[in-house]
Amino acid sequence: MKDFTTGKISIPLLAFAVPMLLGNLFQQLYNLVDAVVVGYFISGDALAAVGISMSMVILLTSMLIGFTTGAAVLVAQFFGAKQFDKLKRTVSVSIIFLAGLSLLLSLVGVILAPQLLWLFGTDDYIFDDALMYMQILMAGLVCMVFYNMYTAYMRALGETRRPLYILVLSVVLSGILSVYLVAVAGLGVFGAAVSTVFSMLLAAVLSYFYAKKKLPILMVEKLTFDKELFWLIIKYGAPAALQMSLVSFAHLLITWLINDSFGAPAMAAITAVARIDGLATMPVATLSLAVSTFVAQNMGARLEDRAIKGFKIATGYMLIASVVMTGVLMLLSSQVLSLFVAYDDPNYLEIIGIGQNYMNIMVIFYFLFAFLFAFNGFFRGVGDAVIAMVFPVLSLTLRTVSAYGLVLFAGMGPEALAWSIPIGWGISSFASWIYYRKRLWVGKVATE
Repeated sequence: MKDFTTGKISIPLLAFAVPMLLGNLFQQLYNLVDAVVVGYFISGDALAAVGISMSMVILLTSMLIGFTTGAAVLVAQFFGAKQFDKLKRTVSVSIIFLAGLSLLLSLVGVILAPQLLWLFGTDDYIFDDALMYMQILMAGLVCMVFYNMYTAYMRALGETRRPLYILVLSVVLSGILSVYLVAVAGLGVFGAAVSTVFSMLLAAVLSYFYAKKKLPILMVEKLTFDKELFWLIIKYGAPAALQMSLVSFAHLLITWLINDSFGAPAMAAITAVARIDGLATMPVATLSLAVSTFVAQNMGARLEDRAIKGFKIATGYMLIASVVMTGVLMLLSSQVLSLFVAYDDPNYLEIIGIGQNYMNIMVIFYFLFAFLFAFNGFFRGVGDAVIAMVFPVLSLTLRTVSAYGLVLFAGMGPEALAWSIPIGWGISSFASWIYYRKRLWVGKVATE
């Protein structure tokens, strides 16, 4: 465990973020390998199928991740305030709540998968693969929920190294399984889906047993329900859940626009770029989580000046990371995209061309993404859950509206989706800065 309420800030904050970053990079690397395996060993059409089905899965699971994020902020605040009894009861309530909700959403996702895929215009020749992938992932939803829950609570206590080791082990084993099932056993998209669920199951089991042995503060002997803490989890988690659901819905609308306007090659290209983008933006996203934990602990201990100082230091780190990733991807865009599709694929040149143009536009504006996520991490940490929802949702709304406008009214091609991204990032970052400067976030901490 790590108490951020005392001692130096710069190096401990970075040391806290690095294991978390490595863990998230391994997770994104697995997603990257999964997409490479599907695109290279099956086809570009299979990659498009995985891309659209993942959009559906994320839409249905984002609510759960949002409530997990809200509960983790409470855990960090109670830990900073040394209110350990409330911390344990928060864990108990969240287990009951999230387990029940995950089982319900899993059932809904499996049953309604065909209708959702049809509703958002999935092409007939990729429909079966998309349906199979989506239903398998939704059936294993509870594994993802418990893994995310325990790792989020470990981070709230300042523990990041052991979750990293657990994730590395599960990702390596799952990556080997993915290659075997897809490339050797010839199970296609089915094999890719099974390996994804296996990775989450293994990570969830290992996380639970580590917490049981090393972090007893997170373990509850008997599950109990506390109405007051439940509503606090709703208060902190509902905005994050709504935010993630709206963000996922916006991504789904963009997926529909791609399918309807440009077809499977564009879907494959943008799916590949999305996997690369997830890896490239991970340093910034991870530092945003570190900011939330640092700020939550210090605001819980009523150390506002220290919380703000840590936020400013982390923002500097995030800007440096964004500039570095911009340079790397502008130099290597064609090389990394060529990993996702075999040279003899009939759509090879079209997929690479669309993907490279899209990526080279988007990465120029990574610095705006850094600003937006720095403020978002701060607002989440101080307990201003509503505003931590508003600005990311504003960003995606502006992006979606801009994308449709540029395609339908300006007649632009797939590059319109790339130009729409900095529009959302830029306006939302500026609005976040104004809100921060006016100190409208004051007075939102649960321990006050």
